[in-house]
Amino acid sequence: MTEGLDDNSTRRERPDVDAQEDSLRGRERERRPALVFLRGDLLAVPIPLERDEVTLGRALDADVRVNDAKASRLHARINAEHDPETGETRYRIHDLGSTNGTFINGQPITEAVLQHGDKLVIGEHLLRFDMLDEIDREFQQQIHRLLVHDELTGLLTSKSFFSELRRESARAEIEARPFCVLMMDLDFFKQVNDTYGHLVGSQTLEDVGMIIKRALRAGDVGARFGGEEFAAFMLDATYAQGLVAAERVRTAIEDYEFLAVRRGSGEEEKKFHLNISIGVASFPDDARDPIQLVEMADSALYRAKRSGRNRVCAYRTSLSITEDLSSLPRRKD
Repeated sequence: MTEGLDDNSTRRERPDVDAQEDSLRGRERERRPALVFLRGDLLAVPIPLERDEVTLGRALDADVRVNDAKASRLHARINAEHDPETGETRYRIHDLGSTNGTFINGQPITEAVLQHGDKLVIGEHLLRFDMLDEIDREFQQQIHRLLVHDELTGLLTSKSFFSELRRESARAEIEARPFCVLMMDLDFFKQVNDTYGHLVGSQTLEDVGMIIKRALRAGDVGARFGGEEFAAFMLDATYAQGLVAAERVRTAIEDYEFLAVRRGSGEEEKKFHLNISIGVASFPDDARDPIQLVEMADSALYRAKRSGRNRVCAYRTSLSITEDLSSLPRRKD
């Protein structure tokens, strides 16, 4: 009797299992073309090829931008060719007369039909042509997130920060829009590790990352440079707006009560306060080169350190952050 009940129970549960397996197989069957960066700024990023024509190159208006001095402005083009009889689609790549050529599996080409797994070289960038199902795409996106974000704070890594900064500064140059770079360093952070231990120190850095993200506007980019040093850049922001944002970060850190014990440890809660020093540089007021702007913001940061810490300094010493910042124009988020 029990055996019969078990059989019936198995038969009742089987449709749900079958439905899950069918759904999984359906997701695996639906393969779509993509380019996956294996080397370069966009490492592990899957770029879907969902249009009939996709251009690759250094130009801002290229569909897939390859931020590489050895890539031509419009370097190559991929066309989807649909066969109405078979319903199949194949993807053909054309070199667009590039200076340094387009290579497929190590061979220079003028045009070629792409096959699953083909390796493309454009400038210093290496890409792979893949037919990805949904699970593959999710996996690639997760790998990319892990590579470009700091594991502790969720902010960008310094390498990813510079990649984004170079890309957005080129756009700002063309569109004549200002932006600001912020360099930030926690004051006397070593004392946190020495007093409360490195686990509390890591927890504190995690909280600092959260505070910086909240204090910046939507669309601004924050990064952890390592240790207790952080950075950010603000798009379409004047010098005054950059100083306001920096002061917002500074006061948010100053006002926050950091836990002196590990969360969930069961120990009696103790709290402490922390300060941060910030330097600000502006495009195009200070410089037009993005790396030079970072260096200028870093110089302003060290001036903030030398002049007493827990303050914001602009690279242009004619701008005084000690003035009432409420008088500066504020951008609505």
